[in-house]
Amino acid sequence: MVKPKTGIFQIFTARAGRRLGWILPGISVLTFIFSWAAVYPSRLVERLYARTIFPKISQLAGEFADSVPFSWLDVAIPLGILLLVLLVRKRRWVWIANAAASLYLIFFWTWGLNYHREPLISKLQVESGRMRPDAMTGFARQAAMQLNRLYLEKHGYDEGRTRAEAVRRVRRVVSIIDGSDWECANRIKVSWISNPWLHAAGIDGLFNPLGHEPVISNTILDIERPFVIAHELAHVRGYPDEGDANVVATFATLMSDDPAFQYSGWLNLWLYLRTRELDKLLDSGPRQDVQRIFDRARAEQIRWINDFQRGLLDFFLKANSVEEGVRSYSRVVLLAAGTEPYWEQFR
Repeated sequence: MVKPKTGIFQIFTARAGRRLGWILPGISVLTFIFSWAAVYPSRLVERLYARTIFPKISQLAGEFADSVPFSWLDVAIPLGILLLVLLVRKRRWVWIANAAASLYLIFFWTWGLNYHREPLISKLQVESGRMRPDAMTGFARQAAMQLNRLYLEKHGYDEGRTRAEAVRRVRRVVSIIDGSDWECANRIKVSWISNPWLHAAGIDGLFNPLGHEPVISNTILDIERPFVIAHELAHVRGYPDEGDANVVATFATLMSDDPAFQYSGWLNLWLYLRTRELDKLLDSGPRQDVQRIFDRARAEQIRWINDFQRGLLDFFLKANSVEEGVRSYSRVVLLAAGTEPYWEQFR
């Protein structure tokens, strides 16, 4: 038996190994570029992925997410940092690139492709006349009236009841909009490792797309929790666009039978609608609640971290075909006003 020349053989296999080692990062870069360029056809994504494939992925991922009471972020973040430090010390750059590529591809194909589904507005009945500036003033006055009424009607806060109602209501709204219904992650988590960042960056909640779990800040107020939880659950059910998730949460809260949910929904809308003149329409109770929200934010946020987080999120949203970036959050006001005559279908 003739042995191959060791030097030549080793050089060949090493070069081949290096080339193969960059295949996964190359695929992830192409996936990102295609997402940025909006190559994925929205109609096909909506029908084939968002309403057929994704619910099956979400159901399986939900079982994993709900299997533990703690957030998977509290496991993944320290392990990820430890692994990164070890790989950097050993100069395993290809391994780092492959790990990052794998995480991105898992994120994109198990949830992120939903960024390319059809816009929510295309699935709703909207009266454009209600979205004009003069009509919006009337809508703001209605919001003030509702807040004054609901402040007196809402009962004491109950965390268990709030979480259960949010799960039920978001599932109901999404099933009406999409015509699809499935079991998914229902356990609302708090990530103790992420909390300091959430506070400093001014983030009320987030969706962990790798663990498919909704995560909320531990300091959001009782009056904020119904809407924030509903917003994160909208992400769980395949609405990654922040503006669309706000709209789903608005329908879920405003059409709930629970006055505390309605109050939380109207309060969120008020934060976009309010002006100095309109604030005078609020009674002392709702006005104090608005102040409580701003006081909490001021006490927690660190300006440069908040600006950095906002810029990062803006870049990320635009890279995934959300042209408005962070401005998409405020879209909820226009869509809420324009769809008001049809809210009853979401009860």
